[in-house]
Amino acid sequence: MNMQNDKYQKISKKITTYGMLIAVGAAIYILESYAPFPVPIPGARWGFSNMVIVYALSDTPLSWLIVLTIGKSLIGSLLGGTFLAPTFLMGFVGSIGSTFMMYLSFRSFKKVGLIFHSTLGALLNNLIQVVIGVQIVGTWAIMSYLPYMEIIGIFSGIANAIVAGVLIKRIKS
Repeated sequence: MNMQNDKYQKISKKITTYGMLIAVGAAIYILESYAPFPVPIPGARWGFSNMVIVYALSDTPLSWLIVLTIGKSLIGSLLGGTFLAPTFLMGFVGSIGSTFMMYLSFRSFKKVGLIFHSTLGALLNNLIQVVIGVQIVGTWAIMSYLPYMEIIGIFSGIANAIVAGVLIKRIKS
């Protein structure tokens, strides 16, 4: 019986932890929509809500990372009033692609730091968003935003990795 209680406690702890990460990611998602963006690109965001994915990257299976990504995006967009808007769809698909990229990168290149994985994820996220934007608007002119978004993505990826790294060190110590 004690073994079964341990099992349930572990499952409860896991669900609670990931629920809190989803809540934090959704809150950041909403807050960043109010943060001024330095480049006048419609619907562009900083991408700081992806910090929870970077934080969880080291000890989370891909399936749970996808749950985190979907959860923070859906809840954040529902509460922020952007659910199913074109910018939501662009960011949602970009975040899922980014999560896959960061997971594969992290598992393949263990010796490089979180900044590499986070920045790689941010760059792919922006590329996916711009490609979807081309499909939505129906013109390749949207690609002119890509260099600006990638520069911002580099800074966002670095910032997410630094914050996630600090949190990992503080929580583990």
